Amino acid sequence: MIDFKAGDLMAFNLLYARHKGPSYRYLLRQCSDKTIADDLMQELWGKLIKAKESYQPSAKFTTWLYTIAHNVLIDHHRQQNRHNQNIDDEHDSEKTSGNGHLTPEQQVVTGQQRQSIDHCLQKLPAPQLETFLLKQETDLNLEQISQVIECSMEAAKSRLRYAYQSLRKCLSLVNAVAGE
Repeated sequence: MIDFKAGDLMAFNLLYARHKGPSYRYLLRQCSDKTIADDLMQELWGKLIKAKESYQPSAKFTTWLYTIAHNVLIDHHRQQNRHNQNIDDEHDSEKTSGNGHLTPEQQVVTGQQRQSIDHCLQKLPAPQLETFLLKQETDLNLEQISQVIECSMEAAKSRLRYAYQSLRKCLSLVNAVAGE
């Protein structure tokens, strides 16, 4: 980011290539609509470009990036007056492109597992979902996640713990029903 701030456009291309997948998945799973996620992605990177002069290397770049992403989502939800967030059933091409070597049976099982996970993620309260997604989709640690979502580190840790507990419970129930 420091090189991009100094005017190196290739540095921006490298940042974008490195962070576009995780940041897009984060936005998509928070808004559950590909069109909206595309718009939010464009807004995120536009804001990053505009704010490049204010970047301070005191924090990790990903912390700064996901703080901007978090704020973009808050602005979007305020505009849309939404309080309930859902998970989209569609999966980005990065995750599905690796399934070409699976047998049809394996693809069915993988699809069912993804549906189960998506179903259980939809049941998480928004603060737990956001904390879980930041942990899973980024390389941020709990301290950085707490900075992004503007809560104490203990609150972020609790949200993450409750998210894991809820997901385990939901998935075990889904698997029990599927096994009957």
